[in-house]
Amino acid sequence: MNSTVGKLDAGTLVRVWTRITARVVALGLGLEYGMLERPKLGIFDGLKITIDPAVDFEMQCFLVLHLFGHSVQWVAPSYRPEIVGVSDQDLEVYLDALEQYERNAARFGLQLLHEAGVTDLDPWYFDFAETDWKYVDTFYRTGTIPPWETCVVRGAKPVEPLPIPRFLPRPVDERFAF
Repeated sequence: MNSTVGKLDAGTLVRVWTRITARVVALGLGLEYGMLERPKLGIFDGLKITIDPAVDFEMQCFLVLHLFGHSVQWVAPSYRPEIVGVSDQDLEVYLDALEQYERNAARFGLQLLHEAGVTDLDPWYFDFAETDWKYVDTFYRTGTIPPWETCVVRGAKPVEPLPIPRFLPRPVDERFAF
């Protein structure tokens, strides 16, 4: 099975979607579709994750995993998001904190994927998470949203899942993926 970004077959995507969305809901977060104003593709507010239905299905699967990870970062009492208190005045300092924040969200997403019983798609997830970081880094360095396809990474290094701490869904400032 080809397991790189943009290459998962429909049956695999349905399996991933069914399992991860059931796990997100079982952990207490809501999940919904909603039309979002571009460039937003998905949002989270500490209570629910909202995905724009116009987004490609494979991207929807990644967004659920990744935004779940960010949700945990903001609602777990034992976790302090890496970007809290970091000024964006020094771009390199901010990007270092942002990279740690993004990578840990991806690690929580990988843990969710595994808890949902999907353990055969790690290379796909590693590539997607690294592609996401390249996209975000490019945006902050250039000030423009790059074409997704220019950021696609193949053969990314493995990451370790990060155990999901106890969390209680609660309202937080809305944040988004673009």
